[in-house]
Amino acid sequence: MTSIKKIRIGIISLGCPKNTADTENILSLLISKLPNLELSSPENADIVLINTCGFLKAARNEVYENIEEFAKKRVVILGCLAGSFTREDMQKYPQIYAVATEVNYKKLPQILNSITKNKKSYEVAKEPLKFIKTFGKSLVTPKSYAYIKIAEGCNNRCSYCLIPKLKGRFRSRQMNEILTEAKSLIKDGVKELVLVAQDCGAYGSDLGEAKTTLSLLLKKLVKIPGDFWVRVLYVYPERITDELLETMASSQKICRYLDIPLQHGDDEILKKMNRFSNTKKVLERIENIRKKVPGITLRTTFITGFPGEKTENFEHLLSFMKAINFDHVGVFEYSREPGTLAYDMDIQISSATKKLRKEKAMALQQKISLANNKKFIGQTITALIEKYDPNAGKNGEGIYIARSHRFAPEIDGETIIKVSKRSPKKLPLNTFQKVEITGATEYDLEGKIQER
Repeated sequence: MTSIKKIRIGIISLGCPKNTADTENILSLLISKLPNLELSSPENADIVLINTCGFLKAARNEVYENIEEFAKKRVVILGCLAGSFTREDMQKYPQIYAVATEVNYKKLPQILNSITKNKKSYEVAKEPLKFIKTFGKSLVTPKSYAYIKIAEGCNNRCSYCLIPKLKGRFRSRQMNEILTEAKSLIKDGVKELVLVAQDCGAYGSDLGEAKTTLSLLLKKLVKIPGDFWVRVLYVYPERITDELLETMASSQKICRYLDIPLQHGDDEILKKMNRFSNTKKVLERIENIRKKVPGITLRTTFITGFPGEKTENFEHLLSFMKAINFDHVGVFEYSREPGTLAYDMDIQISSATKKLRKEKAMALQQKISLANNKKFIGQTITALIEKYDPNAGKNGEGIYIARSHRFAPEIDGETIIKVSKRSPKKLPLNTFQKVEITGATEYDLEGKIQER
């Protein structure tokens, strides 16, 4: 009997958590359809799948750096940037053996088989009008958390953003599919479900059912039996309704945490960005959020150096940052992206000015974050224990790494728990524990296990 030749693949997942969820979906399909599949590191693989990000120039550069790094492999291009690849690109980079956009992911098993026969494939099509049914999930994250994509695409037309062009119009995933995936993950021991989409707050708006909302989805998720959290990322301020806030406040299973993309704190710049809200409306909404969900942790992102950003506009941003007093803030320099409205705007800001303003904004936020973190010293919180390093402490003591409601995986800080080597308290990983906070830095908390 002739043995089947192994298809040894490695996957590189670039970009955001939404891409991570897509990578897990693709892996599940390939594992189920290719009995001769062998997973490997990209360096040791015969075929390298690159799940690309095309949001910013830096992300696109990273894609091409990976293509060039694996010049001696057979490369498959997937993800956000796949639709912009042409057949000419495949000739320019002979290592690219296939390009496939989302609607054609179902063909990946056949594509990989063809590659083993030295055949190339170009499967590029327009983004679908509806959310494509997923193939399953093979986790690439630690077992403590998992990303669940609840929608794709975006209907917002922010003047700096390529997402609508890259990913198409907003389309919600069917709720029953989301619930099925969540139940499976919880059954497998996952402790935190992180809901992701370009705009989670718009969930259900395209399904033609007035009651299909993010709030209803959360209500159904928390009814699933088990010991777990649900976290929501990326909710635009206009989408944060009283119903959503009341739902978040109603269950201990829902993390009191929101990532609210704001992008600036000056009304003139917000208008040029084609954002819906002004600073007055945002401040009113934030006040309402904190009133409805006491103790909520808030994160956002800002852009410095947007076209036409004068010194006074930037000073307004700094004043706004002080006023909102968010717990976590990411600051990014404006990236001029061809294909966006902002690309052709007058008064493009120099790289040096963008960088300087970013650094100034981050320095301010570090002070704000430190003050907010210090408020937790002396309090006891619930934390999810994720990792243990027996020698990571300054004096050789063991350290557990944990996260509370305040910290989203990969983007926020951690809770660091030191354990004496002489009398270590064994903590099972992937469990919730009570932790007394003893210290704080700009990004992290320090603590000890509460004695019972």
